[in-house]
Amino acid sequence: MKILMQRDYFVIVVTTVLTGLIALSAHVAILSYFEPPAIKTDPYPYLIEVFAFLIRFAIVVGAIVIYLCSKEHWARIKLPYRIILFAMLLMALSEQLFRVPFMGIISGVPWAYQARLTIPVYLGYLTLSSVILLSMPILSKETRFRLLKYAAFAVLAWALVFCVRKISQHTIALLLEPMPALEASKLSQLPWGMNIMVPAYVTFIEPVIASFILFYLIRDKLNAFGALTNGLIIGAILIAIHGGIDSIMLVSSSEGNTFYRLFYYGQFVWEYLILGILTTYSFERFWKKIVH
Repeated sequence: MKILMQRDYFVIVVTTVLTGLIALSAHVAILSYFEPPAIKTDPYPYLIEVFAFLIRFAIVVGAIVIYLCSKEHWARIKLPYRIILFAMLLMALSEQLFRVPFMGIISGVPWAYQARLTIPVYLGYLTLSSVILLSMPILSKETRFRLLKYAAFAVLAWALVFCVRKISQHTIALLLEPMPALEASKLSQLPWGMNIMVPAYVTFIEPVIASFILFYLIRDKLNAFGALTNGLIIGAILIAIHGGIDSIMLVSSSEGNTFYRLFYYGQFVWEYLILGILTTYSFERFWKKIVH
């Protein structure tokens, strides 16, 4: 029995690593072997502002969907720990918990500069987690105009998170000495060497594990669907949480063949859809034996 359990855990580790390798390789291959379509010299300013709002709003909506589909699990945890763990899950899904700050430093961003960028992000996710976990249990009990209430709450939550991040950025700027702007020439550029590629693949384990946790938490709500549909749903949630809809902005503000623009600037979309599908199939095939 012990040998069988060890074998199962070994298979889980291997499938988790392979899931990350395959999903990230789609993104890396596009960046490495294809030329980016040219961006218009004068993109529509209003379009950038609209998409900036939509990206942040999609993150809030994605977080609300995750909570509503898994609220039974969170109810078992004490509130302070619940807030921290839910925030950590959201940050891991968006790669902000560890991967983005670490890769920024690896790519040449000074650690002090990266810390200034990371602290407001952490505070923003903690705020979002707190607002959702404190408010949604109350809102979800009311059945009248539920969708309208959820939409209004999402806008208010977005505004609060936006204010917290802006206030924290300005506070940090006032308390600490100003730092010079980053010079792009000092940052790692394509094509990346092994000093960037290896950490990129290793740290991608963060969103992979978070994706498996996400599917475990919401899988009871997906029983009516097949594995492929479940994978696409997980992928859509990942796209929302990660702000992947910015691909639409890049496609609309670039020039050239439409299909090629969709292929190149949709690289994050393809990455997360692949990750969602592989997560679902891997969980159903291997992980389910352990978690049950």
